[in-house]
Amino acid sequence: MTFNIKKSTQFKINELVIVSKAGNIDISGIFEEISFYDSLFSPVRSGKILIKDSIGLSGKLLFDGSEALLVEIVKSENSDIASFRKSYRIYKQSKRKNSGLNSESYLLHFVSDEFIFSKQQKINQSYDSTYSKVVEKLLTNYLQVPRSALTGIFEPTYGIRNIVIPNLSPLNAIEWCAKRAVDQNQAPNFLFFENYSGYNFATLSTLLTQTDILDIKFEPKNQSKTNSLNEMSSARAFQVVQQNDTLKKISEGVNAAQFVGFDPITGITAKKQISFGDVFNSMKHGNDTPNFSSLVNRAGVDFQQAFGSKKVVGSFEAAQQLSEYIKQKTPEIISKLDNMESYIIQRTSIISNLMSKRLKIVMPGNFQLSSGFNVNVTAPSFSKKAVGEDNEDPSLSGKYIITSSRQIIGYDKHETIIEVATTSTNNPFVPSSNPTQTREILTYV
Repeated sequence: MTFNIKKSTQFKINELVIVSKAGNIDISGIFEEISFYDSLFSPVRSGKILIKDSIGLSGKLLFDGSEALLVEIVKSENSDIASFRKSYRIYKQSKRKNSGLNSESYLLHFVSDEFIFSKQQKINQSYDSTYSKVVEKLLTNYLQVPRSALTGIFEPTYGIRNIVIPNLSPLNAIEWCAKRAVDQNQAPNFLFFENYSGYNFATLSTLLTQTDILDIKFEPKNQSKTNSLNEMSSARAFQVVQQNDTLKKISEGVNAAQFVGFDPITGITAKKQISFGDVFNSMKHGNDTPNFSSLVNRAGVDFQQAFGSKKVVGSFEAAQQLSEYIKQKTPEIISKLDNMESYIIQRTSIISNLMSKRLKIVMPGNFQLSSGFNVNVTAPSFSKKAVGEDNEDPSLSGKYIITSSRQIIGYDKHETIIEVATTSTNNPFVPSSNPTQTREILTYV
């Protein structure tokens, strides 16, 4: 199909309908603004719509949670590129107030129907299976999501486990599984989320290495040599949310940490030291250089070796592989042991490292800019430059993953606000500290 646009922020509403007990009601002419949200760290998509009502819709429908919202929005006529089509459940009305003698305004909050269905159930069940197969069963058996609708990325997890779900709703159970699942490299980097493609159960490693869908540039708008299609890749504004926080990385065990495990069956206690390199090298990344600085503290210890930065105590089962009694009496459980030392520290480190470098970017409206997709950012340098000098800031440029997106549609404009993050950088080297820096701190009294 063609993709003809005259304005980068344009849109066309094919359908915006509330399905009520009394029938379908078209609200495309009475909404003020509608927003859609998704995130790597949210299992479902959600949103809200501001209504200016002069037909008494609120009094007629009551908004008791039975209403559905049907949405189909495209970028241009007769085009399915960057289009959006989805149904939601309206679960709440808020901020209702009169805006004149004959009208009122209010917000309607909506969410994917699976979220409400999930809240109405609790699961107490054990499985001898992989985490990925359990997730698929939870979606199809409990949430009744047809397999044909599982159109996102679904990856297999490593190892058959004895999985006991402890009284959780289906979606909470899936997130519980994601936090414990590991890939073939024993990296605990699975995420469960809903985006433009549907539901995903995928590793961050796979997501980070997917082909980027857009090259984001920072260029002046409305120049004679540009057109609206080119402006689809031009950022309208951006903000550095976070670039580095040394204290946070230390406290969350990104640089180094230690796991102290106790096995209540065998009585064995063990320690496992985990460095930044151990975690980072277990995954794939979008850029070549890690988000890491090779720093040395005043005792001459590299930050990667400062394992006292974070200590976590928990139970572990690996020692049971050494028990002769278990080998003789219940050898079948050995291959199904769920090793907490493989994920309890590492997962926090992975997510913290990802979120340590984030940008917020305002783009022309594009529904394909959704969580889990990659973009390539060419960030500008705001310093004075000599003639012919490159205008790119390598500390911010590179391949990023979209961690959250907000689609905002108003009366005459569609904009997309994305937050992007990365575990790596385009910098050609890992920065390291100079001994002079520490010496100056110690001697400057």
